[in-house]
Amino acid sequence: MATDKFENLTTADVTLYHRPACGFCSRVMYALKDMNLDIPKEDIWQNSQARTDLYKGGGKNQVPALRIRQPNGDYVWMYESLDIIDFLQQHFSE
Repeated sequence: MATDKFENLTTADVTLYHRPACGFCSRVMYALKDMNLDIPKEDIWQNSQARTDLYKGGGKNQVPALRIRQPNGDYVWMYESLDIIDFLQQHFSE
């Protein structure tokens, strides 16, 4: 995924879809804490609409999933925990 299409990205442009008891989700949550990064989160076990949005938007129910809003308003979905952490570090680390 080319990072140039994500210039001027803010935390409001990303949402983490997760569920409790998911080890890969926990990995991302710990990384967010380490980065002191507060982004919107959706628990797909507590929020059935988030679960529906995850499937309809990204095409699968896999978590963790990071929904990224592009400048044109379209969304890109990222699923692998290490890829998500790397992406967030590239765009939000000081």
